[in-house]
Amino acid sequence: MKTKNAAIFMIALSSAAAIGLTAAPSAVLDSIPTAKIVNISRIEHEDSISLSGTVVRDIIKDDFSVQVYVPEQDISKICIGQTAEITGAAFPDRVYAGTVSKISDIASKVQIGNALKTAVEVTVAVDEPDNVLKHGYTASVKLHTSEPSVMNVVPYEAVEQDENGEFVYILENGRAYKRYVETGRELSEGIELKTGIGADEMMITVDRSTENGSNVKFAE
Repeated sequence: MKTKNAAIFMIALSSAAAIGLTAAPSAVLDSIPTAKIVNISRIEHEDSISLSGTVVRDIIKDDFSVQVYVPEQDISKICIGQTAEITGAAFPDRVYAGTVSKISDIASKVQIGNALKTAVEVTVAVDEPDNVLKHGYTASVKLHTSEPSVMNVVPYEAVEQDENGEFVYILENGRAYKRYVETGRELSEGIELKTGIGADEMMITVDRSTENGSNVKFAE
Protein backbone atom coordinates (compact mmCIF):
# COMPACT_ATOMS: atom_id res chain seq x y z
CA MET A 1 0.00 0.00 0.00
CA LYS A 2 2.83 2.35 0.92
CA THR A 3 4.57 1.48 -2.36
CA LYS A 4 1.41 2.33 -4.36
CA ASN A 5 0.95 5.69 -2.59
CA ALA A 6 4.60 6.55 -3.19
CA ALA A 7 4.21 5.79 -6.88
CA ILE A 8 1.12 8.01 -7.16
CA PHE A 9 3.00 10.83 -5.40
CA MET A 10 5.95 10.53 -7.81
CA ILE A 11 3.63 10.61 -10.83
CA ALA A 12 1.90 13.77 -9.48
CA LEU A 13 5.24 15.41 -8.80
CA SER A 14 6.48 14.61 -12.31
CA SER A 15 3.31 16.06 -13.83
CA ALA A 16 3.68 19.27 -11.82
CA ALA A 17 7.28 19.61 -12.91
CA ALA A 18 6.28 19.11 -16.54
CA ILE A 19 3.97 22.16 -16.42
CA GLY A 20 6.30 24.28 -14.31
CA LEU A 21 4.39 24.02 -11.03
CA THR A 22 6.90 22.33 -8.77
CA ALA A 23 6.28 25.17 -6.28
CA ALA A 24 3.11 25.41 -4.25
CA PRO A 25 0.14 27.08 -6.08
CA SER A 26 0.31 30.08 -3.74
CA ALA A 27 3.99 30.60 -4.58
CA VAL A 28 3.19 30.52 -8.31
CA LEU A 29 0.48 33.15 -7.84
CA ASP A 30 2.86 35.31 -5.83
CA SER A 31 5.23 35.36 -8.79
CA ILE A 32 2.57 36.98 -11.01
CA PRO A 33 2.54 40.80 -10.99
CA THR A 34 -0.46 42.44 -9.34
CA ALA A 35 -2.42 44.91 -11.44
CA LYS A 36 -4.76 47.78 -10.62
CA ILE A 37 -7.19 49.53 -12.95
CA VAL A 38 -6.32 53.13 -13.83
CA ASN A 39 -9.08 55.71 -14.00
CA ILE A 40 -8.63 58.27 -16.78
CA SER A 41 -10.03 61.65 -15.71
CA ARG A 42 -11.29 64.27 -18.16
CA ILE A 43 -10.75 67.71 -16.70
CA GLU A 44 -10.97 71.27 -17.98
CA HIS A 45 -7.71 73.14 -17.60
CA GLU A 46 -6.23 76.48 -18.53
CA ASP A 47 -2.74 77.84 -17.93
CA SER A 48 -2.41 80.92 -15.74
CA ILE A 49 0.15 83.02 -13.89
CA SER A 50 -0.59 84.49 -10.46
CA LEU A 51 1.05 87.79 -9.55
CA SER A 52 0.83 90.53 -6.97
CA GLY A 53 0.51 94.16 -8.03
CA THR A 54 -0.69 97.65 -7.16
CA VAL A 55 -3.95 99.36 -8.10
CA VAL A 56 -3.35 102.60 -10.03
CA ARG A 57 -5.93 105.26 -10.85
CA ASP A 58 -5.56 107.48 -13.91
CA ILE A 59 -7.30 110.71 -12.91
CA ILE A 60 -7.34 112.08 -16.46
CA LYS A 61 -8.92 109.00 -18.02
CA ASP A 62 -10.82 108.19 -14.81
CA ASP A 63 -9.99 104.51 -15.01
CA PHE A 64 -8.16 101.92 -12.94
CA SER A 65 -5.47 99.41 -13.72
CA VAL A 66 -3.15 97.08 -11.84
CA GLN A 67 0.59 97.27 -12.35
CA VAL A 68 2.31 93.88 -12.06
CA TYR A 69 5.82 92.65 -12.76
CA VAL A 70 6.12 89.44 -14.76
CA PRO A 71 9.37 87.46 -14.30
CA GLU A 72 11.43 87.22 -17.48
CA GLN A 73 10.92 83.45 -17.75
CA ASP A 74 7.15 84.00 -18.05
CA ILE A 75 6.95 87.16 -20.15
CA SER A 76 6.84 85.22 -23.44
CA LYS A 77 3.48 83.82 -22.30
CA ILE A 78 1.93 87.29 -21.97
CA CYS A 79 0.27 89.24 -24.79
CA ILE A 80 -2.04 92.20 -25.18
CA GLY A 81 -5.71 91.31 -24.77
CA GLN A 82 -5.29 88.38 -22.38
CA THR A 83 -7.90 88.26 -19.64
CA ALA A 84 -7.33 88.30 -15.91
CA GLU A 85 -9.09 88.01 -12.55
CA ILE A 86 -8.32 90.68 -9.95
CA THR A 87 -8.86 90.17 -6.22
CA GLY A 88 -7.58 91.83 -3.07
CA ALA A 89 -7.70 91.96 0.71
CA ALA A 90 -9.35 95.40 0.58
CA PHE A 91 -12.23 94.07 -1.53
CA PRO A 92 -12.67 90.43 -0.42
CA ASP A 93 -16.19 90.08 -1.84
CA ARG A 94 -15.34 91.24 -5.34
CA VAL A 95 -13.58 89.71 -8.33
CA TYR A 96 -12.85 92.21 -11.09
CA ALA A 97 -12.29 91.23 -14.69
CA GLY A 98 -9.20 92.68 -16.30
CA THR A 99 -7.41 92.81 -19.63
CA VAL A 100 -3.71 93.13 -20.42
CA SER A 101 -3.42 96.58 -21.99
CA LYS A 102 0.31 97.32 -21.98
CA ILE A 103 3.62 95.44 -21.81
CA SER A 104 6.74 97.49 -21.10
CA ASP A 105 9.55 97.52 -23.64
CA ILE A 106 12.22 97.23 -20.95
CA ALA A 107 13.04 94.86 -18.11
CA SER A 108 14.30 95.84 -14.68
CA LYS A 109 15.41 94.35 -11.39
CA VAL A 110 12.50 94.20 -8.93
CA GLN A 111 11.85 92.57 -5.60
CA ILE A 112 9.51 89.60 -6.04
CA GLY A 113 8.91 87.80 -2.77
CA ASN A 114 12.27 87.40 -1.07
CA ALA A 115 14.34 87.56 -4.24
CA LEU A 116 15.57 90.25 -6.62
CA LYS A 117 14.52 89.20 -10.11
CA THR A 118 14.54 90.53 -13.65
CA ALA A 119 10.96 91.29 -14.65
CA VAL A 120 8.83 93.27 -17.08
CA GLU A 121 6.09 95.68 -16.03
CA VAL A 122 2.66 94.74 -17.34
CA THR A 123 -0.49 96.85 -17.08
CA VAL A 124 -3.81 95.08 -16.52
CA ALA A 125 -6.79 97.38 -17.10
CA VAL A 126 -9.79 96.87 -14.80
CA ASP A 127 -12.73 96.34 -17.16
CA GLU A 128 -15.52 97.67 -14.92
CA PRO A 129 -14.08 99.57 -11.95
CA ASP A 130 -16.24 101.01 -9.18
CA ASN A 131 -15.81 103.28 -6.18
CA VAL A 132 -14.58 100.41 -4.00
CA LEU A 133 -11.19 100.44 -5.71
CA LYS A 134 -8.63 102.93 -4.46
CA HIS A 135 -5.27 104.04 -5.76
CA GLY A 136 -2.49 102.16 -4.00
CA TYR A 137 -4.41 99.04 -2.99
CA THR A 138 -2.54 95.76 -3.24
CA ALA A 139 -4.15 93.35 -5.70
CA SER A 140 -3.70 89.74 -6.75
CA VAL A 141 -3.87 89.17 -10.48
CA LYS A 142 -4.47 85.81 -12.14
CA LEU A 143 -3.47 86.11 -15.81
CA HIS A 144 -5.01 83.54 -18.15
CA THR A 145 -2.32 82.50 -20.63
CA SER A 146 -4.27 79.84 -22.54
CA GLU A 147 -7.82 79.02 -23.53
CA PRO A 148 -9.64 76.40 -21.42
CA SER A 149 -9.22 72.90 -22.84
CA VAL A 150 -10.42 69.44 -21.86
CA MET A 151 -7.67 66.89 -21.37
CA ASN A 152 -7.22 63.29 -20.28
CA VAL A 153 -5.27 63.02 -17.04
CA VAL A 154 -3.86 59.87 -15.40
CA PRO A 155 -1.97 59.36 -12.12
CA TYR A 156 1.79 59.83 -12.38
CA GLU A 157 2.40 56.19 -11.39
CA ALA A 158 0.47 55.01 -14.47
CA VAL A 159 3.19 56.32 -16.82
CA GLU A 160 6.53 54.49 -16.94
CA GLN A 161 9.61 54.95 -19.07
CA ASP A 162 12.24 52.81 -20.76
CA GLU A 163 14.89 53.36 -23.42
CA ASN A 164 12.16 53.74 -26.07
CA GLY A 165 10.15 56.39 -24.25
CA GLU A 166 7.12 56.74 -21.98
CA PHE A 167 4.53 53.99 -21.89
CA VAL A 168 1.45 52.71 -20.07
CA TYR A 169 0.14 49.17 -19.65
CA ILE A 170 -3.02 48.04 -21.43
CA LEU A 171 -4.80 44.88 -20.28
CA GLU A 172 -5.63 42.36 -23.01
CA ASN A 173 -6.83 38.84 -22.21
CA GLY A 174 -5.29 38.91 -18.75
CA ARG A 175 -1.92 40.13 -19.97
CA ALA A 176 -0.15 43.50 -19.65
CA TYR A 177 0.99 45.08 -22.92
CA LYS A 178 3.07 48.22 -23.28
CA ARG A 179 1.55 51.16 -25.13
CA TYR A 180 3.97 53.98 -25.88
CA VAL A 181 2.33 57.34 -25.31
CA GLU A 182 2.86 61.09 -25.51
CA THR A 183 2.34 63.10 -22.33
CA GLY A 184 1.81 66.83 -21.80
CA ARG A 185 1.18 69.13 -18.88
CA GLU A 186 2.07 68.05 -15.36
CA LEU A 187 -0.76 68.97 -12.99
CA SER A 188 -1.52 68.44 -9.32
CA GLU A 189 -4.15 65.88 -10.37
CA GLY A 190 -1.74 63.89 -12.53
CA ILE A 191 -0.15 64.07 -15.96
CA GLU A 192 -1.85 64.86 -19.26
CA LEU A 193 -2.13 61.89 -21.62
CA LYS A 194 -2.15 63.13 -25.22
CA THR A 195 -2.28 59.66 -26.76
CA GLY A 196 -5.81 58.35 -27.04
CA ILE A 197 -6.91 55.17 -25.28
CA GLY A 198 -9.85 53.29 -26.78
CA ALA A 199 -13.16 53.31 -24.95
CA ASP A 200 -13.06 49.49 -24.79
CA GLU A 201 -9.45 49.37 -23.55
CA MET A 202 -8.40 49.09 -19.92
CA MET A 203 -5.29 50.81 -18.59
CA ILE A 204 -3.56 49.24 -15.58
CA THR A 205 -0.57 49.65 -13.31
CA VAL A 206 1.55 46.73 -12.16
CA ASP A 207 3.38 46.46 -8.86
CA ARG A 208 6.78 45.66 -10.39
CA SER A 209 8.70 45.64 -13.64
CA THR A 210 6.85 43.44 -16.10
CA GLU A 211 7.78 41.94 -19.44
CA ASN A 212 5.57 42.91 -22.35
CA GLY A 213 2.69 40.43 -22.60
CA SER A 214 3.10 39.03 -19.09
CA ASN A 215 0.20 37.52 -17.18
CA VAL A 216 -1.15 39.69 -14.37
CA LYS A 217 -3.54 39.22 -11.49
CA PHE A 218 -5.76 41.70 -9.66
CA ALA A 219 -5.56 42.44 -5.97
CA GLU A 220 -8.44 41.02 -3.98
